Amino acid sequence: MPSLVQPLSAFDSISASLPLIQSEAVDLNAAFGRILRAPICADRPVPPFDRAMMDGIAIDSTAKLKQWKIAGIQAAGEPAAQLTATDQCFEIMTGAILPAGCDCVIPIEAIEIAQGQAKLKCEETYNRGNFIHTTASDHQPGSVLVDSGSLLRAPELSIAASCGATQVQVSLLPRITLITSGDEVVPPNQTPLDYQIRASHPTAIRSIIISNQLGTLNHLHIADDEDATRQAITQALDSSDAVILTGGVSKGKFDYIAPILRELAGAPLFHGVSQRPGKPLGYFFRDIPIFALPGNPLSVMACMARYVVPALRQMLGAPSEICELPLAAESKTLPHLTHLLAAKIENGQIHPSAPNNSGDYSALLACQGVVEMHPAETPLAAGSRCKFYPW
Repeated sequence: MPSLVQPLSAFDSISASLPLIQSEAVDLNAAFGRILRAPICADRPVPPFDRAMMDGIAIDSTAKLKQWKIAGIQAAGEPAAQLTATDQCFEIMTGAILPAGCDCVIPIEAIEIAQGQAKLKCEETYNRGNFIHTTASDHQPGSVLVDSGSLLRAPELSIAASCGATQVQVSLLPRITLITSGDEVVPPNQTPLDYQIRASHPTAIRSIIISNQLGTLNHLHIADDEDATRQAITQALDSSDAVILTGGVSKGKFDYIAPILRELAGAPLFHGVSQRPGKPLGYFFRDIPIFALPGNPLSVMACMARYVVPALRQMLGAPSEICELPLAAESKTLPHLTHLLAAKIENGQIHPSAPNNSGDYSALLACQGVVEMHPAETPLAAGSRCKFYPW
């Protein structure tokens, strides 16, 4: 294996190679979790009319009265009524258009209504513009309300709906092929023999990709066979927007994946990263990104969080979700390798979960990603800030 690269250099190589995925128009109701690729703009002023911010009465404030005759009711969803005298008012509902001739709303809590009259309580004061949300005070027509690159959740979709954007332009979901290998691996629904294990990587990787709307996943499992490996990789390269492989990337006698990737995709941008777990990680590029992950469970999850998820998000034009937070307690480091530990976030702090070994899946329980701790001869003190990569 060539000399090891540092994690930052490894991801910089990945990032520089990545294409931006194409976009498509989808129905607003099918856009949740997708990445917006064309901004959503206001199709009219926001708000589109002077609107009452409280239930109460609408008046002409210039007369400075304390009692008014009720001329009618201005309900939400009705055209604006017309005030014909300054000693009159309209009962008005929250969200209703301001009646013509009125310039102030007095909340219902500040008035008494009886026998067709509205009377100001005590020494309450009022002024022009009180409790009125004025036309275009939030946004002018044509203003960008949701930027391209935004993740479409409930707030963004409600804004789109308010603008009449029933179709939105979003990133296509890339076609991702996952290739797992190993004669010792059987499907989860089978009872393994003494020398076999059940497959867990496909479930974990599928969950990460689908839950984050990072793409669609096609999974192929291959035996430790050179011809089968070559055929599967050839097929994946011709039909995918990204390929993820697990296992078979080290120097074992049956590790066919790395040499076949060199044959089909050329030399890797890197093969071997100065980190634990996941040191044998390789990255190739032949029109599409090819992630060759080691086979150990914690290596798979660490590499998915640190490299694959950020790369797929970049392809989608999505914002980064990487953050930097303090450690909750003193944490051991490695003297010569970057340490990628499964961790959870509680109260704004990182709580690493130390495994027994790289196959200890139980260390992942309740964790939301990995923390990256740079090489050091001494432990990192509580409060030390580290990058956290969610999966």
